[in-house]
Amino acid sequence: MINDHLPRAGPILFLLIQAMLLAFVPAWREPVALIAMVAAPVCAAWALWRRSRREQGFARQGWLLSALAMLIWSIGAAANFRNEWLLGLIEEMQRGTMLAFHLSAVPIAFLLSGDWQYKGHVLARCIDAVLALALGCCYFLVTWGLLTARGLPDDAGVAEMVRLIDIQNLVIAFGSLIRWWAAARADERALFGALTLHTWLYLAMAFINNHFFAGKPELGPEYASIVTVAFVLLWILSERSTSSQSQRVPSARMIGVVRTLAPMALAGGLLVVALMLIRLDYVLGASAVLLAALGYVLRSAIVQISHIDRGSQLEIMALTDALTGLYNRHYLDHALPELWRRDSDSARSVGVLMIDIDHFKRLNDRYGHTCGDDCLRQVAQALKAQLTRGNDVLARWGGEEFMALVWDVDATRIELLAERLRHAVEVLQIENFDSPLGHVSVSIGASSVRLDTGASASTDPMALVQQADRALYQAKALGRNRVEYLHLDAATKVVEHSGAL
Repeated sequence: MINDHLPRAGPILFLLIQAMLLAFVPAWREPVALIAMVAAPVCAAWALWRRSRREQGFARQGWLLSALAMLIWSIGAAANFRNEWLLGLIEEMQRGTMLAFHLSAVPIAFLLSGDWQYKGHVLARCIDAVLALALGCCYFLVTWGLLTARGLPDDAGVAEMVRLIDIQNLVIAFGSLIRWWAAARADERALFGALTLHTWLYLAMAFINNHFFAGKPELGPEYASIVTVAFVLLWILSERSTSSQSQRVPSARMIGVVRTLAPMALAGGLLVVALMLIRLDYVLGASAVLLAALGYVLRSAIVQISHIDRGSQLEIMALTDALTGLYNRHYLDHALPELWRRDSDSARSVGVLMIDIDHFKRLNDRYGHTCGDDCLRQVAQALKAQLTRGNDVLARWGGEEFMALVWDVDATRIELLAERLRHAVEVLQIENFDSPLGHVSVSIGASSVRLDTGASASTDPMALVQQADRALYQAKALGRNRVEYLHLDAATKVVEHSGAL
């Protein structure tokens, strides 16, 4: 296996062949340089695509987007090769070539603006894609407009073009650096680390070419081909494994700031460029301003709705037992006082049923926890099927114990309801040979209190729960698979259900 810190032979061989041909075959310098500027990003794209196949999730998308950017850049280089070598249009600015070079930044801008933890609606990322494409097109229109502001390109126009290209490269390089600095996961650091080194080297190579080589007929395209070094570097970095990344973890504040601002960068960038475009083309510039504002508003609304939905889901998860789908103890602890205040004024009585699966520990020990979990689910569904009124509440109290809160039930009716629940579980005939019955059964403790006598104001709901719990212990002590009832106002009175064993 090749060492992760050593590049594969391909990138080094590419640079060696390019350097040797440029140095020792002067007659081929121009075509070799132009072809190298096409081949280098194509090879980098191929390596990035191969890397994406080893990744998952956001990292995979990032490597693919980087590969797409390299391919678009190679299209611009291919158009440049056609113009300069095949058509002989040397030192002429071609609109299509410049457009391709500008659009190569679109996938990178889309990548840098993405929130790597946000798994929201696909529509949000579609809006990001539209904004990134609009930003690339508008930036090209501004660049081309300033270049040709006085008709044919002149020195002033070229200077404006070079300045805008420098700004574009600098923004992308800084964006990559920020994303790398705020990356918490190793796969993110590998992606943005490679992109950071590439974009900063590309910035330097493009700056040298645009400021010192371009526009000088005596310096051929072999000087401009120094930019291939940036693509070869990305090719090399794509071969490094994720495990070779540092274990540095950014601060939570840094992560939060970048996650918040990154998705806003596209709309903000488009707005700035659109205001520049208004001076050159009012209709297009105003349309871009409107698109930036609309995109920002729509995306913010989508993300906000997603956050609300996620908060609701988290609340449901916090209040629901994952195994049975019933409410959990946490829900009852917080909701019981509120339910008591809300419904006690309109109800005549309230009852609590404490339900416990008999010999459940023996079932778990004999059949395993998987069978125990299945038993809990079946019992929960059987109990839930008997509580059909909208204001009845059934929850998993803990372990193999359930609690039901029912309204408008007197002593007789709550006993009948409890017996119905006991029977519903018994008819399931869930096997448990460690039970005297040979199947699963439940014991139920019931308690109730009348509210139409003014007791609701002075009664603590937890007192009713404790009374039902005492009745449950009574049922357990008297042989299980039975119902016991204790009225809240008569703690010593025990009313046994007629079908007890």
